[in-house]
Amino acid sequence: MTVMEMPTTSNIPVAVIVPAYNASSYLAETLRSVVDQTHKALEIVIIDDGSTDDTASICRRFADGDARIRILSTENHGVAAARNTGIQASNSPYIAFLDADDIWHPTYIERMLSALYRLPDSWGAVYSLHRFIDPEGYCTKSGSSLSARDSILSRHLVFRFVGNGSGFMVRRAVVDTIGGYDPSYARQGIGGCEDFDFELRTAEHFKIETVPLGLVGYRVHSEAMSADRSRMARSLLAVSEQCIARNPTLPAFVVSCARASAHLYAFSKFAALKDWPSAAASLKQIYHHSPLLASGIIAKLILSKANRAAHRVLSKAWPARQPKQKNFGKFEEIDPLIPLVGGWSRFRTKALLSRLSEIDRSGESSPATSPQDA
Repeated sequence: MTVMEMPTTSNIPVAVIVPAYNASSYLAETLRSVVDQTHKALEIVIIDDGSTDDTASICRRFADGDARIRILSTENHGVAAARNTGIQASNSPYIAFLDADDIWHPTYIERMLSALYRLPDSWGAVYSLHRFIDPEGYCTKSGSSLSARDSILSRHLVFRFVGNGSGFMVRRAVVDTIGGYDPSYARQGIGGCEDFDFELRTAEHFKIETVPLGLVGYRVHSEAMSADRSRMARSLLAVSEQCIARNPTLPAFVVSCARASAHLYAFSKFAALKDWPSAAASLKQIYHHSPLLASGIIAKLILSKANRAAHRVLSKAWPARQPKQKNFGKFEEIDPLIPLVGGWSRFRTKALLSRLSEIDRSGESSPATSPQDA
């Protein structure tokens, strides 16, 4: 049986945890995507995390019309603490998480549960892929098409397959084993990648399945937590280092790849902010772990600066042409079977994924090498 086939799981309850903080702009659309799921056996727990806008009234409106919905109100402690509150208040054997500005395809729960339910208990979680959506719910681009399954700790640490907190479903046994989300990142002022931390800790103890379809609409907007580039960069670096510290037997090759990958992400965020000291620090780390990758970044920066200078000269001679209007469809109108594209880069290569796959399969340490040798 493949992940696309769906055994009968219609009566199995699934808890849906929705943390919401000042989420009135998108919460109604998010909750509508939950209540309209083809899988109806849902325990929907919304955590109003100290909101000061109309979040509470929107929650009550949905709860008044749907007995599956419960609302919990707390002081504002951050998304990790809110998710933990929802987990503790729920009873279902399977738990799915949805951020208050994202949306699900109507078959999300059905497909995810069917993929995980058929597997032994050693498989603790399942994830899906995503498409990016704008504030109006139109798809702007495809998320990554890359996925992996089974024991994926090394691959996930480097490739970060899930990409957001709204595409992950777990058995309750996962929470019993790893203890939920870590709220300490928010207390340190570097919240943002708690979902990645949760996924990594899950991968340390369980095998993970994938439904490689774009079943999540991941909303990009200026008020999202991910819009704080500096905090996201520092959060990802901290999560990666915590995972490395928890797993001292990780091969040196994996550690170097993980650090190069994390600092590549951080460099892109710091450079976009023109935080050149932080960008330079990350570039130094990239060079240490992957000199060829660092050289490529420097060359790209020089070329980009030259292109901008040429563009300024040419724009004075030729007026700018009107950009073409892009015709994107609404997320719910896109067939989930349409393939996603992208995910490969100069660093995240097929050769590297293959090498990390071998390490995950073996479960053993490998000789120390450098990422550019992959």
